[in-house]
Amino acid sequence: MLAAKTLARHARVLSAQRVAPMSSLVLSIVGPDRTGLVSEVTQIVAGRGGNVTESHSFNIGPVYSMAMMVDVGADQHSELVAAVTAAVPSYAVSAHDGSADVEAASSFAAAVEVSCADGVGLIAKVTEFIAESGLSLSKLSTKSEGAPHGGAQLFSLKGVMLSSGPVDEDKLAQGFRDLENEMGLAIEYCKYDDDAKIAA
Repeated sequence: MLAAKTLARHARVLSAQRVAPMSSLVLSIVGPDRTGLVSEVTQIVAGRGGNVTESHSFNIGPVYSMAMMVDVGADQHSELVAAVTAAVPSYAVSAHDGSADVEAASSFAAAVEVSCADGVGLIAKVTEFIAESGLSLSKLSTKSEGAPHGGAQLFSLKGVMLSSGPVDEDKLAQGFRDLENEMGLAIEYCKYDDDAKIAA
């Protein structure tokens, strides 16, 4: 009887000490740029046993945006977000579950680049057609800047088009030609070889 009680006590101790499984969390932080921000956030992550596996950051005007994929204990998500929010109160902090099932591997992947004189509705029109073609956009970036020798503002869009299903490439190419004629765009896209396909 004593042995059984001792084993039960040890089992409770081991259960209390058991570490929660690791899971992925995407942490986003947006606000004014300043020195030491990345160091401060990553130290908070490390202090809770987390590990940054991927990160991206960029400036749009005076606004700084950072997103990082963090592997951390499943029971640490709320604590980590709260700690980061408290440490950087003037920033917008949000978090999303990064361990959800990902979509099936892409069977079609192609780089796309659009350039033209800047105008209203360009991004909406191009991305609407891409979506209607059954494609998602990954790694999208857009830019508007003055022409090298003055004059019109130039617009450019770069991204990667992905689909997990078959794509009618003839229809896609014709649609791009129609957009070029309708809106005065220059659109180029290049399909990745099977060995060079990239993930979203």
